[in-house]
Amino acid sequence: MDSTQEYSAEIQENNSSPSYWTSVGIASVLFGIIAFVISIATIYITINSDPTGSFISPSQLIGLLGCLVGAFGGMVATWHYANEYDTVIKLGKGALIGFLTGVGIAIISTFLHQIWLLFDPDMTQQMIDSMVANMEAMDIPDEQKQQMIDTTVQSMRDQQSIGSQLLWGVPMYGILNLITGMIGAKVFGKDEDVF
Repeated sequence: MDSTQEYSAEIQENNSSPSYWTSVGIASVLFGIIAFVISIATIYITINSDPTGSFISPSQLIGLLGCLVGAFGGMVATWHYANEYDTVIKLGKGALIGFLTGVGIAIISTFLHQIWLLFDPDMTQQMIDSMVANMEAMDIPDEQKQQMIDTTVQSMRDQQSIGSQLLWGVPMYGILNLITGMIGAKVFGKDEDVF
């Protein structure tokens, strides 16, 4: 077999690899729902908590946990792809599967958040009121306190649009899942034959 035939066989083998979209879709829906639920839980915990005047609250830690949980969508997608098709997953493909999963997570969680606002349109204002009450209880100079309140209120209002949620969510979930997708490719991908 000459080099042209080998090259053609390699191209055909690469083009015949199974589609990863099912794995991306399953992981995106699963982790998009999980990210949404943790986000909503964090918001309602913040709304229903008493002002402590603390910079770090338990609800912020729960929000961070939600972000970390959402980061494992890429690993689950590569695991599903590897189990479903028993195929080699190179790092680049793992990164792509992870990134696309992250984009899907951001889109799904944003979509669910917007639907939730139809059922509870006052949620954002209640969250802002709760955060302002917590900042007012802080033991810092009044000028600094007012500046923090103004910045936080403006930021919270800006983050409620679909565009800003996606602008924040796609890069965050995309990059985190790109990394976990590469880890998943190394952990779950079938090794290439040496011979």
